[in-house]
Amino acid sequence: MTGISLGPIVLSVDRFAFIAGITAFLVLVALIRRFGQPPATLDAWATRLLVLGLVGGRLGHVALHLDIYAQAPLSVLAIWQGGFSAAAGFGAVAAGLGWMALRWQGHAAGVLLGAVMAAALVWQGSLMAFPAPRLDLPDVTFAALDGRDVALGQSQGRPVVVNLWATWCPPCRRELPMMMELAENTPDVDVVFLNQGEFGPAIRAYLHDEGLSTDRVALDPEATAMALFDTPGLPATLFFSSSGQMEGVHLGEISRAAFRSQLQALR
Repeated sequence: MTGISLGPIVLSVDRFAFIAGITAFLVLVALIRRFGQPPATLDAWATRLLVLGLVGGRLGHVALHLDIYAQAPLSVLAIWQGGFSAAAGFGAVAAGLGWMALRWQGHAAGVLLGAVMAAALVWQGSLMAFPAPRLDLPDVTFAALDGRDVALGQSQGRPVVVNLWATWCPPCRRELPMMMELAENTPDVDVVFLNQGEFGPAIRAYLHDEGLSTDRVALDPEATAMALFDTPGLPATLFFSSSGQMEGVHLGEISRAAFRSQLQALR
């Protein structure tokens, strides 16, 4: 299982755990407010801690990839692409709790510390309950747009990245040019853009109209790869080490920073 489906919404395991932790925090604060004896400042500080955690986690991630975000500052706001540092987020929350204690809000700080710890446990428990898949790169062959065969399982000791996409998929269309650019600049990693459910002429026409290369594009008109990798939606990007073992999966649109980081990790 590479993702978790909540009705029409598909989430990767790490995003599900992230949302579960935030939900647990908010629910616990609501219960304390309703059934306990909360400090008068509980709601205000809970909101501040939540904002501190989110902003701190995002800024921590941006700091690690500052060269990329400096080229496109507005992409810092594209949080739907993912990109949060758990260490930076919890560090910001800890700083907020410390400030509360210094301001003589000891009771509120203690209550919210319990809520934060519960949220952290839910977050960690979600990761353990839905562990990342450990799959081997399957020995399957697809036809490339140029007519040659692309054998995924015969990587000859090289890392492999498989991106599942389609021309009708808006997130796929947004991320494809960036991914092709980085793939071109990372020749020691084999990146395959495996189209799902479409045929050669339509794909070739789309790439031509967008000024994109046909290199590394392979065809899967029956969308067998989605079933093979158990991916519930598009786009999906799967990362395999040089030994053929899956090292990670990203469901949904991927940012330049996240994609480059994964490529570098595989190298």
